[in-house]
Amino acid sequence: MPPKVHWAEIQEKVFTRWVNDYLSERGMYVKDLKTDLTNGLNLCNLIEILSGKSVGRINKHPKIGIQKMENINLALNFVMNEGIKLVNIGAEDINSGNMRIILGFIWTLILRFEIKSGDGNDGAANDLLKWIQSKIPEYGITNFTKNWNDGKAICALTNAMSPGLIPDHMSKDASDNYNNAKQGIDTAFKHLGVDPLVHPEEMIHPKVDKLGMMTYLAQFRNIDESKINKASEASMCQAYGPGLVEGVAGEKAPFTVLTPEDLAGKLEILVEGPNDNANVNVTKKKNGEYDVSYMPTTPGMYKVHVKVGGEHIPGSIFEVLVLEAESLGGEGKIRVFFSTTSSSEKTKSDRFNLERLLVGKKVHLREDFEPWHAVDIMDRDDREAVFRKAGTRTLPIVFIDDKYVGDYDKLQELEETRDLDSLLAMKGVSLVSEAEHKARLLAKDCGAKMEDLSVQ
Repeated sequence: MPPKVHWAEIQEKVFTRWVNDYLSERGMYVKDLKTDLTNGLNLCNLIEILSGKSVGRINKHPKIGIQKMENINLALNFVMNEGIKLVNIGAEDINSGNMRIILGFIWTLILRFEIKSGDGNDGAANDLLKWIQSKIPEYGITNFTKNWNDGKAICALTNAMSPGLIPDHMSKDASDNYNNAKQGIDTAFKHLGVDPLVHPEEMIHPKVDKLGMMTYLAQFRNIDESKINKASEASMCQAYGPGLVEGVAGEKAPFTVLTPEDLAGKLEILVEGPNDNANVNVTKKKNGEYDVSYMPTTPGMYKVHVKVGGEHIPGSIFEVLVLEAESLGGEGKIRVFFSTTSSSEKTKSDRFNLERLLVGKKVHLREDFEPWHAVDIMDRDDREAVFRKAGTRTLPIVFIDDKYVGDYDKLQELEETRDLDSLLAMKGVSLVSEAEHKARLLAKDCGAKMEDLSVQ
């Protein structure tokens, strides 16, 4: 008996695989749709890959709420400008990890870019079903669920796309459903380039998800016939991880390579840097998975070559920008990180005095002003990034142009030596009025309590 599972679990797995199938072109990957789309970075890249267009200026290092919301809104606005109707889908839903809304949005993207239908669920289902019926009329396919449980229909569809791949599909034992489904899915992947978005144990499950099956089967209709039976080992591999997206000089840059089987003897990885080639370390795990890392020593653009049998895998050659230091996305800005829960009297006093000092400098009236950021309501990874870059956990923490300046005591010292004004670079900066400042604080919602930098 198949394990007990809700149809939504299968749908979530299929949709996650579909997202990763495209994101791998840029060396990116999501483990959990609920958490890995919340900053909008993966979402913007996914939509750019699907559409072949730029969504606009993406915040590449979103650590605070307003940046994450800007990225998500950038993605949603682009989709709507492409004529794709979004119903009850907001940036707040994606940022908060609302799985019902997230799955609905991913399905909207699948309809447009994979199933290639704007007619909604029923229209898309009917069109795809008619196409499948034309390919394997002998199976009397009427749905995307139970008709596929014995694994015979997927073998038939695979054979229909390239006669001779599974010629005995009609005579297969329906009770051997797992092996039937596995053969059909594996053969379609190897010979037709159809990614295994649905796994055998999911296809044979009585609760197999309709939308997940539609997503998988639509790939058959989209097959490039010129590539049938021409799949190579390299084309079936995938690589993803931070080391293929961005790095920091002097820090290890890791990524993962997935292959359909043990291809250690054929796997080649070369990393070219600004000055020379970076040393690469490869660790074999299991089931064709390899942990890879390299150590970039110099900031600049790197090229990561991932080959199998002398052929580049999808996405390779990966171009990776290596930064001089970790970025918090605060370039060109003045930021203060503080705590709302600290019981320390000095911390509370320092925050109050720092507010008064910066208000006196009219920092809060800058056009590019950002509210103070409470570390206790930030995501843990983002909060730790702030502490890591500052090299201290002493609050409040002040960054100018994404560089750590110090706490209140340090800024007061700079004020006394008359060096603070040059760091703040307020001369000639456009300022808004106090009324405009208060109005924009009320208008902005960055998913956190906003603090007005005015002293009572």
